Amino acid sequence: MEYDKHAAATLRRNRPDWTVIKEDLRKMDFKLYRQLEMDLVSGGPPCQPYSSDGYGLGKDDPRDLLPECVRIVDEIRPKVFLFENVDGLLHARHSDHVADILRGFRRAGYEVDIHRIHAENYGLAQERSRVLIIGIRRDLARAFRTPPTFPQRRTNLGDVLVDLMAANGWEGAYQWARERRESNAIASTIVTRRGKEAARWASKGVDIAGQPETTPTGEQAARPGFIPALTARMRARLQDFPDDWEFVGGKQATADQIGNAVPPRMAAAVGLAIHGALKDANWDMEAMLWPEKNSRRSVAAPALQPDYMATETDQTAERAAKAVEALA
Repeated sequence: MEYDKHAAATLRRNRPDWTVIKEDLRKMDFKLYRQLEMDLVSGGPPCQPYSSDGYGLGKDDPRDLLPECVRIVDEIRPKVFLFENVDGLLHARHSDHVADILRGFRRAGYEVDIHRIHAENYGLAQERSRVLIIGIRRDLARAFRTPPTFPQRRTNLGDVLVDLMAANGWEGAYQWARERRESNAIASTIVTRRGKEAARWASKGVDIAGQPETTPTGEQAARPGFIPALTARMRARLQDFPDDWEFVGGKQATADQIGNAVPPRMAAAVGLAIHGALKDANWDMEAMLWPEKNSRRSVAAPALQPDYMATETDQTAERAAKAVEALA
């Protein structure tokens, strides 16, 4: 289910076999889904009520859907539920509201805990921390454990983006990448509307203000004070989208979808941990998240088109995304 029309269209384009419902979940009755005996209900309720860059209104923000999450879980009664949000959810000002939400899940019959997960521990060159509310139905007598971290898989902006930076003839891309590697630079928040992030990005050798449709050329790089900006495909790769993933909508709609997303490999790690809890099984998670024979990325970097964006396949992230689908 997806309320945003562009995000819903993106899901339909990339996952034509999925049933994608564009609807306001507050208007839906989910009781009929109980008969399906679903394993997992997962979602990402709007983060704006809890974002440090928003007004922090929490329960007083009309976009707050945490109470609806409780209702949905109570009506469907899945084996497990997972809801993702930003770190601001754990701010002291929201503690009473969050406590009420947790009590609601427990009244519905779930053992529930809050976990925090960091993207850089799953091979993403990004400072991205997320809060997970995870509950397992009490009658199953199972326990969720956060997935292991993989600090040895940490990477940097240079290694992740060098092929895209060089794709349009910028010879300095390799030096740029080398400097990013040596400083172990990773991405700040992947957004387009927060001016205060500009200085942090500039210190990492990136102009975050612009949204160019093409990667840097040698002519552009020759201009005084040149700093490369991120194309939509670069932003998507930093979020671990496969390079053949197509985004429906204009430039801002695409940027919003990328910025709001949960990186596929990080989601796959959580999905595998949930599946392991349900099956009481252990996985070689590193082998499943990083199939080595498919770890190389492609080089091509076509421009963002008016209605969609796509480049060549990233098999590694695609496998991670499919792992989540298989567990859902």
